[in-house]
Amino acid sequence: MYKGSSGRPRRAGGTVAGKLRGTVAGRLAGAAALLALVTACEGSAGSAPFGSVSPGGPEGGDVGAMGGGESKAKCLGFNGLDGLNPAAEVRAGRFRVPGSAATRIATGTDVDWGLDPFNDRTWQLWLHSLEWLGGTIKEYERTRDPSALDLATGIARDWLADNARPERFDEHRRESIFEGTKFRLATLVCLRRYRSGRWLDEAIARHAEWLADPKHYSGPWNHGTDESMILMTAGCGIGRADLVDAGHRRLLDSMLAPPGGARPAIDEEGANSEQSTHYSVYNRGRWRLAFEVMRVCGRPAPPEFLERHRRMDEFIAFQTTPGGDQLQIGESYAARASDISAPGNGPLRYVATGGAKGTPPRHRARVYQAGYVMGRSGWGRRGRRLADEMSYTARFGPGRYAHGQNDHMALTFHALGRDILVPSGHIGYSDPEWNAWLRSPDAHSTVVVRGAEFDPKAPTELTAHRFRLGADTFRFTDTAFAGTTRSRTVLAASDPDALLVLDDVASAASVPVEQLWHLPAEFTAVPDGTGAIATAGKVRVHFLQIPLPGSAPLPARITRGSLKPPQGWIVPAPRKPLPAPVVSFPAEGPKVRMLTLIAPVRGEGRRGGGGHGEERPQVRTSALPGGGLRVEAEFSGRRLTAEVAPDGTLRRLP
Repeated sequence: MYKGSSGRPRRAGGTVAGKLRGTVAGRLAGAAALLALVTACEGSAGSAPFGSVSPGGPEGGDVGAMGGGESKAKCLGFNGLDGLNPAAEVRAGRFRVPGSAATRIATGTDVDWGLDPFNDRTWQLWLHSLEWLGGTIKEYERTRDPSALDLATGIARDWLADNARPERFDEHRRESIFEGTKFRLATLVCLRRYRSGRWLDEAIARHAEWLADPKHYSGPWNHGTDESMILMTAGCGIGRADLVDAGHRRLLDSMLAPPGGARPAIDEEGANSEQSTHYSVYNRGRWRLAFEVMRVCGRPAPPEFLERHRRMDEFIAFQTTPGGDQLQIGESYAARASDISAPGNGPLRYVATGGAKGTPPRHRARVYQAGYVMGRSGWGRRGRRLADEMSYTARFGPGRYAHGQNDHMALTFHALGRDILVPSGHIGYSDPEWNAWLRSPDAHSTVVVRGAEFDPKAPTELTAHRFRLGADTFRFTDTAFAGTTRSRTVLAASDPDALLVLDDVASAASVPVEQLWHLPAEFTAVPDGTGAIATAGKVRVHFLQIPLPGSAPLPARITRGSLKPPQGWIVPAPRKPLPAPVVSFPAEGPKVRMLTLIAPVRGEGRRGGGGHGEERPQVRTSALPGGGLRVEAEFSGRRLTAEVAPDGTLRRLP
């Protein structure tokens, strides 16, 4: 069922989106447009590529190597493919991307552009991007060896010659040509810093004109950001103010007036729109580069843009655990905050250095209107070390967008120095079956309705929240599952660290409901009556179903590494699914109400309370006037007392 997918090259603190988009009809239209592009770049001497001008001539050939600094265009880099493909490998005719072995693709400058040895669209995309020529261009920068520049130039011209008439190619190759346009243009702009020629300026102009066509604009997310700044730097290099203006206008609109009803690429609170921790980090780097392109091209970024960009640091810091790990919210790989480039002297440096440097965020907990509730017990400034703090996140807001997943109402939880609840991660973009599951509610710690159609576009509303030290509460509601209304109320407590979660699902008919809790792969989990116990090292996590009036909890289920149906997986890196336990609590009815306590304890705690020989939370409940419930739980030598109101409100009591 599940196949792997190659990874994404790293760049500017993150990885580049390789998500392939568009319908077959759209790709055919793109191929037709590129047919005109490539043909225009071939020159005018009949069918001979680039005409018959001699290589040193001024009309169509190369005019030697230029000194650096003659072009205003900024070279935007090579997506990390320069490091993977140094000049020696390119000379040997080999090419590789992360996660795949080096493959022989060329003899000299003659490349087989139709290769697809791994049946991987991502591999083909990066082949046609030409960004793997960055290693040879950089070798020329270091050594001024003209043979390195000749090699890069020859391969670029070979691409232009061999990819004429793209309608004759298969769909995957046409798609790679189409998707690779912006990256190829960026490479040609970098090449132009040292090698001039009419053929090169014409190729840059045609690629840029294609990108400037509104039909080919990806929109106000990272693809569109890349396209816009590449368009600006290309126009800046060849003296085309119209191209510079087109790219600049798109960058402005993506924050101030995003098209199609999209959220701003970076909003007033510093939240990125792509619903992914990884892409928040990536876009932070890309916008920093976009600001530099604006400056070089004489159009400095507005102060409001710089302020929004600065606020991203706190947004990302909240998506970092007290242990310094970036959460895998949305399509994200496991990563460390310490790997983020240029962290500055504020919140990012603070979380990246474990509080040793930088400054902590101003807020202990906060709501981002982009769809996040995030908080923690503190930032290591109130008697607890930063690494010992508790943290949580929850998702709501607009439906899935860009690199988001269907994770509304999903929780993450970190306590006692460990991740307790985690998203299931991201595998890459070449396996639709894996992606379908990882994006689904089933891959997140949320509540699902079996047999009801799920609407990924449905918004989830944050209906209430209150942040109080030791007791943050918030509540969501939506109708994402057809015919049902679901609500989730959360009490995130500290001292002792725990989550108390109340789920309500209402429907006209009886429906099966399942509450899911995803743990990291290092945990093992076993049922414990109607609850469950998960263990990793000296940490034990108790999942306790607390009976409510008129309800009788069903036994817990534990799933780990199931393929049919898929469940119980964590994917920290491309093509690396790991079996991991999922605790699920089933229920059924037209009105389902489930109250769950998630209580982590250390294994060396006091004994008693059961056959496991370790500390077990002691829970007592009592009815309150009017239909409410009082819950008292003792664990870790502390007491957590809470009230469950009839309307679903949770409140911690003294």
